[in-house]
Amino acid sequence: MTKPGSMILKVCRLILVTFIGLLAFSGITLAQNKKRVEIVHCDEMNYNERIVANAQRLLGNVNITVDGAIMWCDSLYNYTNNTVDAFGNVHIVRGDTLNMYADFINYSGNTKLAKARRNVKLIDKQVTLTTDSLDYSMINDIASYNYSGTVKDSTNILTSLIGLYYVNERKAYFRTNVDGLTKDYKIKSDTLIYFTNTQKVYIEGPTHIFNEKDTLYAEYGWYDSMKNLANLTKKPSIWNEKQKVKADSIFYDKEKGEGLALGNAHLQDIENSIIVEGNRIEYNDISKVALATDSAVLIMYSEQDTLFLHAEILRTIPDTTTIRKPVKAKTPANLKAPQKAVGDSVAAIAPEIAVTEPPVLSSDSLATIKPALADTTLIADSTIVEKPKDPRLVLAYRKVRFFRNDLQGKCDSLVYWSKDSTIQLYTDPVIWSNKNQLTAKFIEMINRSKDPDEVNMKDDAFIISMEDDSLRFNQIKGKNMTGFIRKNELYRINVNGNGQSNYYARDKDGIIGLNKAESSNIVISLNKGKVQKITFIKSPEGELKPMANIDDGDKILPGFKWLEDIRPKSKKDIFRFPAVDGSSAPVVKPIPELSK
Repeated sequence: MTKPGSMILKVCRLILVTFIGLLAFSGITLAQNKKRVEIVHCDEMNYNERIVANAQRLLGNVNITVDGAIMWCDSLYNYTNNTVDAFGNVHIVRGDTLNMYADFINYSGNTKLAKARRNVKLIDKQVTLTTDSLDYSMINDIASYNYSGTVKDSTNILTSLIGLYYVNERKAYFRTNVDGLTKDYKIKSDTLIYFTNTQKVYIEGPTHIFNEKDTLYAEYGWYDSMKNLANLTKKPSIWNEKQKVKADSIFYDKEKGEGLALGNAHLQDIENSIIVEGNRIEYNDISKVALATDSAVLIMYSEQDTLFLHAEILRTIPDTTTIRKPVKAKTPANLKAPQKAVGDSVAAIAPEIAVTEPPVLSSDSLATIKPALADTTLIADSTIVEKPKDPRLVLAYRKVRFFRNDLQGKCDSLVYWSKDSTIQLYTDPVIWSNKNQLTAKFIEMINRSKDPDEVNMKDDAFIISMEDDSLRFNQIKGKNMTGFIRKNELYRINVNGNGQSNYYARDKDGIIGLNKAESSNIVISLNKGKVQKITFIKSPEGELKPMANIDDGDKILPGFKWLEDIRPKSKKDIFRFPAVDGSSAPVVKPIPELSK
């Protein structure tokens, strides 16, 4: 039988425990009011300090609101220190568009920071961010991750090791091991910023944007994946298997195929072995046209040597011609393209050629002018240039100057044909090679092999060759000329019409006199720059003047101009524009050293 006192004691203890529980619950409820945590629903709610101290436990279909956000989960602990831990199928809704999912979320009402872990997904309209660890600030609506995350919208996917997502600005920041995938390109970067509303990618570090055909690189700039536009402003370059572009800045419109490279621009045509440089290059991938201005340079490179050419304007276009025609611009109205010689033979000079005896000269000159012999020397070179699949024309306009170690030149306009490496020079052209100077109204250099092997000179053709003593000049003049080159040396000259020549004759002791001869057509054979044989065709006239009988009028042919002063001396010297004067007497002026 229970004693009355014992019964009273048990009842008192029960009342005390219940009272303490009510005090604890009421304390949490008061704290909830302060913390603005509102319990909307749960299947079960209890408090058990043996499980978690100072926390209210909610179980089953939990639904609360906190700091303007709505949360659902399987279970939740509501702590007295103004934090909650949500477990299982956690879902937070903030505003009209933001949804966050995770296996677990810790939220602090003091810092307004939600820490989501495991299978985290943040959805903002059409943007989805996935990761295993995400922190979300309710103060400024910024989500961040440090252990790899992915942002995906309707067209693009971007991943990185570290990232931030600014909800209000629709901006995603990616850093370290950034990978991206758009409808047209893949992206690899160090640092990127992506605006989801405009689908614009801002480059903040070393970045490659590429597909199977093209690669873009830059360390600063932007790429619009919606419009396929790119503006690259730090160390930019664009390349594929056929060409490469680099500059201080590059703007590129893929849909139109248009590109604009500014500042130290460099456009390389890999197949045709040419490079175009300038401070401004416009190019189009569809029409395959490029235009370079502002310090424009054309570089034609090969295993043997490299030619550097400058003009005020350089333009490259596809070569779709089947018959070569001279450029009309900058070409005199009465000037037609020269006809190529059929071959390297005497018969190529004119159909009415008949070999004649040399003119009667003084007895000591016979050794220097020999009768014509059959010439069977034909151009033969095993290093024939392989024709490019997509040949191009390069058009150079105004103040054209070029330099190669063994060849220099100038003119007002020029055309280069990559199909056979032919170069055509218009308006006051001059070519220098070693001690030789070639001038005419039109000059064409034909390159059947890797180096020039034929030079056609049309109208007022004039070749001047300096003697070793630099005081005398051998000269050939005619209406038209064709020069043949082998191993970078001029070995034969065909003069066609109004031929005149001044050549210093030599014997073993040195110069013995000046050969002066005229003939309608002349064939001159040379060896290492020295005359070996002269063949006069049709009414030759000539004489050998001993050195003592030579006066100043004999030394030069009419129209003589020695233009060494304007000759480019280096690849830097192609930017020099000296006045075209030319000495009318065989006096060599010293060339001042160019500043380096």
